[in-house]
Amino acid sequence: MYVYNLSKGLINEGHTVEVITSNIPEGRTFEVMDGISVRRLRCIGEPLRNPLVPSIFLLINELKNFDIIHIHNVYSFVALSFPLLKRLCKVPLVLTHHGQLMFGEHIGDTCVRIYEKSARRVILNSVDRTVTLSKSDARHIAQYNGASEDHGISLPLRRVVTIPNGYDNTKFYPMNTGECREALGLPTDKKVILNVGRLYGVVKGHEHLINAMSRIVRERTDILCVVVGPGRLYDALKSQIGSLGLEDHVMLAGGKPHDEIPLWLNACDLFVLPSLSEGNPTVMFEAFGCGKPFVGTRVGGIPEVVTSDKYGLLADPGNPDDLAEKTLIALDREWDSEAILAYSERYTWKTIAKEIVGVYGQVLG
Repeated sequence: MYVYNLSKGLINEGHTVEVITSNIPEGRTFEVMDGISVRRLRCIGEPLRNPLVPSIFLLINELKNFDIIHIHNVYSFVALSFPLLKRLCKVPLVLTHHGQLMFGEHIGDTCVRIYEKSARRVILNSVDRTVTLSKSDARHIAQYNGASEDHGISLPLRRVVTIPNGYDNTKFYPMNTGECREALGLPTDKKVILNVGRLYGVVKGHEHLINAMSRIVRERTDILCVVVGPGRLYDALKSQIGSLGLEDHVMLAGGKPHDEIPLWLNACDLFVLPSLSEGNPTVMFEAFGCGKPFVGTRVGGIPEVVTSDKYGLLADPGNPDDLAEKTLIALDREWDSEAILAYSERYTWKTIAKEIVGVYGQVLG
C-alpha cells in the first residue's frame, strides 16, 4: 500500500512511475493500475518470505533510462544487488527503510541480526539517500551503519532522512458510524474495538490483545473487539478466544478487501494496535483520517506520531494489563474527532509525496 499510494501521489504531481515487483502472488506480467505501470518478474523461490528474482539483472539497460530508482526493502534479494545495480546503471538509488524486521521466531530473527551486521551496511553505503519512516529507525540505522541522521536538504549524500508514512484521504474519511455498522452486520448497542492486521506472526501482538480483552470484559461487558485480517494464526487465536470464554466479545472477521477497510474503521469506537514491533503503520494514519482515537504500543515510530493524548494512548508492548487499562480509559473518554481529523491532514499522501520528491531533488542535485 505504501508503494501504491506513493506512486499515485507522484503521478498526481506530474511524474512518471513504473513499479517493478515480484510475481508473488501470481498476477499479470504487465498491468496499469490507476495510471501506475506495474511489471511483475518471475520469482524462483521465497525463503523467509523473501522473493528471489534474478531476472532483475535482465533489465539493466532499461533501468539506465530512469532518473531515480526507489527501492523499498533492505531485507531482500534485490537489496543485495544494490552495489552492482549502482555500478551498472549509474542511476541514483533511494531506499525507503520500512522498519526493523522481526519474525518473532529464533531462527528468522537470528538471520536478521547477522544480516544487519554484515550485508545491510554494504547495501546502505551503496544508496544515495535512505528514507526512514521514523526517527527510531533512523537512529537504528545510524547505530549500525555509521550514517548521519538529518532532515536538511543541503547535506551531502548517503545521509538518512525521516519522512513518515501516509494515508489516502480520498478513501479514509469520516462516515456515519451507524450506517457502517449496519452494512457490516455489527451491533449498534456495543462499544466496538477494531484491529486490522495480518495474522502471520507474533509481532502484531494479537495474542496480547485477546488476553487484554479477558481483563476488559471483567470491567464492562458491552464490548466487541473485531480483528480484521487473514493468516496462519487464525485457528490458534480462535482457540485462545474459546479457552478464555470470549466468543461473545472477540470476533475474527478474516481478510477483507482494502477498499472495505474504511467501513470497518468508521464502524468502530476505538482502534487498537498491540504490536511488538512496527515501523510507521499505515492503518494508524487511516484511523486518524476517519477521526478515530488510537491505542497502540510504544514501538517504532508510533510514539513519534501519538504525541498527545488528544489523539490516542500508548501501552507497553507485550503487556496485556497495560493494554487493557489504556483501552478502558480510551473507551470511557469523550474524544474530539475533529481534532483527530485535523491532525491527520499532515500525513496525507499529497504531503508525503512532495517530501519524497524533495529527496529526489537532493540526489539529482
